[in-house]
Amino acid sequence: MQIRTKLTIQFSVLVSGILLVTFLAVYFFSYFNVTEDFYDRLRSKASSRAELLLKVPQVNNDILRALDETNRDLIYNENILIFDEKNRLIYSNLANPRLKALHVSNFWLDEIRRTGQIRYQDGAYKVVGLYYKYPFNRAVVLLGAQDLYGQANLSNLSTLLIVLFVILTAIVALAGWTFSWRALSPMSKVMNDVEGILPQKLNKRLDVPNQNDEIGRLTSTFNKLLDRIETAFQMQKIFVANVSHELKNPLTKIRSQLEVSLLKTRDPETYQKTIRSVLEDIHELAQLSNTLLELAKVSEDHHELLTEVIRVDDLLLDCRQTLSQTYSQYHILIQFDNLPEDDAWLELTASTTLLKTAFLNLMDNACKFSEDHTVRVGIEAFENKLIVFFDDSGKGIPMNDKSLVFQPFYRSENTANVKGYGIGLSLVERIVKLHNGTITIDSKETKGTTFVLEFSRV
Repeated sequence: MQIRTKLTIQFSVLVSGILLVTFLAVYFFSYFNVTEDFYDRLRSKASSRAELLLKVPQVNNDILRALDETNRDLIYNENILIFDEKNRLIYSNLANPRLKALHVSNFWLDEIRRTGQIRYQDGAYKVVGLYYKYPFNRAVVLLGAQDLYGQANLSNLSTLLIVLFVILTAIVALAGWTFSWRALSPMSKVMNDVEGILPQKLNKRLDVPNQNDEIGRLTSTFNKLLDRIETAFQMQKIFVANVSHELKNPLTKIRSQLEVSLLKTRDPETYQKTIRSVLEDIHELAQLSNTLLELAKVSEDHHELLTEVIRVDDLLLDCRQTLSQTYSQYHILIQFDNLPEDDAWLELTASTTLLKTAFLNLMDNACKFSEDHTVRVGIEAFENKLIVFFDDSGKGIPMNDKSLVFQPFYRSENTANVKGYGIGLSLVERIVKLHNGTITIDSKETKGTTFVLEFSRV
């Protein structure tokens, strides 16, 4: 079911419910007032007839019956019965008292004498009973009649209320359908605009007519999402272009060397030299592929990889040993001057493989870009955070390049003569963020660079 239909039904049911309760209240209040008014009229007439018959000596039954026949107070089919103390009928307005419409029993007469006044309904008749006491006379008066006028008014009122309810419900449904269309038309426009945004037109944005309402905030959210999607597509394009470029060089070298070797027959030594060169290029391709795979796997949302509790100082020593075995010219100086008394402050919930990859990249870069191939590694541990820094004495990073060094395949002019792919720092940044950490750069040209990693414990 569409939202427009749901809103219309809900609006119609709500307003119709309010109308129904209101109309029912009007009808029942009218019914109550009509009934009370009729009983008051019966009581007043019964009282006046009893006083005329019992207090005025000149008034007899015939005169009282004549008065009743000439009365025009819109009380239909009235029955007036007056009984003495022995329950004998002493007056009736009917020509033949045996044809009276009211059912009278000694029980009701005694009940009237006990309570002084009662009222009840006898079929279609409403009845009022009164007990009169005079110095020399006592009597019970029963007056019953049909409220045809009041019933007709109530019937007309109920018909009017039903017709009004049907008409107003239809008007409310039509108004709800119209207003829901007007309320949802901006959303329909947003949907149509979003459908018109294709991968070839990611720079298109939605119009935000009013930023203060829900539709405006939804549109702004869509625009922010489109910004992120456009950025992701641009990064993907740049990434693919850079990967193609980086893969093209070693493949071109391999192809050229093999083609040159096939031009003429050469001595075994030359073939061996060519094979070693090709193997070196293949090794570079393999290293580049592995780095790209690691870069693709690491994401800030993969927190399920952090399953181990490791000591950072032990991991740094392990990284130093790994690099020293591979590059004997590297000098890795680890400073443990500020170790805490509580060894638990040196622990992190992490992935050993990923964190080791990050530390190895930073150590390798520092040694590679320093003339003396030396890196100084320090660690500072606190109860709520852990800081690791890597300091080198290389050429430093230019101010304009600091915000770009974490982009994949970016290499500054200072590193043009050093072998690499520009992926390492991008991989390091992702690994640090995955471990709930931040990485900052403190660098001065010609004086070296310091990478500071700060891990928070939450």
